[in-house]
Amino acid sequence: MENLKTIKNRIRTIDSIIKATNAMKMVSTAKLAKVNNSSKFSRRCCDVLREMILKAVNEAIFKDAIDQDSWLNRDVGKSLIVILSTDQGFCGSFHQSINEAAKKVAAEYNGAYIEIFGKKELHSTRRSMARPVDIAGPGRMLNAIAFSKAVAGIVMEYVIHHDVTDVLVISGKMKNMLSQNAVCTKILPIERRSVIDSECISIDGSWQEFIDSAFGMYISRLFVSIVTEHLVAEYSARVMAMDSSVRNANGIRDELSILYNNIRQAKITQELTEIVASVECIQ
Repeated sequence: MENLKTIKNRIRTIDSIIKATNAMKMVSTAKLAKVNNSSKFSRRCCDVLREMILKAVNEAIFKDAIDQDSWLNRDVGKSLIVILSTDQGFCGSFHQSINEAAKKVAAEYNGAYIEIFGKKELHSTRRSMARPVDIAGPGRMLNAIAFSKAVAGIVMEYVIHHDVTDVLVISGKMKNMLSQNAVCTKILPIERRSVIDSECISIDGSWQEFIDSAFGMYISRLFVSIVTEHLVAEYSARVMAMDSSVRNANGIRDELSILYNNIRQAKITQELTEIVASVECIQ
């Protein structure tokens, strides 16, 4: 049986864990509220830019204004899979869901280029061709836009210089506070419509330059939306994981406290019994 000092030390350790997990839970809850507002705004911007891109591309195709060697005219090419993970843990099964979705998509698009952002997924997949990028460092929400632009630049480089025709992004998304899952967002190929909308777009200059510029802007804003939604899922997963950890730690602490009190009471009873027995022997 454990002695009182050992049990007391274990209770102190549990108390420290409870304080740490409570602090992580509060920080993640505060960040979640902030990121969620940014995510909703980015999603609305993406919807507007996407409609503009679709109109511009389809009208340029209708007018036969696309360059012959443009990336828009590629019918056959390679695929690019972008995987977003994190550098931090304590997210429950969040990383596992992204890992499983990434393996499924990679198996479907065999031979695709793969870019992994985040050490957790990089360590899980062990792909030598991946480049880890820190998206979980200090002040990452301040750098979310800069990070999104950097990823968008990498994607555009693949599209323009590596004959990429399909671009897919594996990231996290929050269904509700209790559930987060991995989603696959398909960026390319662009949807092509057979009928042009009544509202035509008028531009000065080259259609190809306009589409390249507009598509780069759209990709950049789209990744801001994807990254912020990914962070929302990560923070909500961490909040739930820390909440579960606190409840479990409190349960263990209660059990240890009961055990501590029982052992202490048993020792007190034993000492009283010995004292009474000694008095009776003297008498």
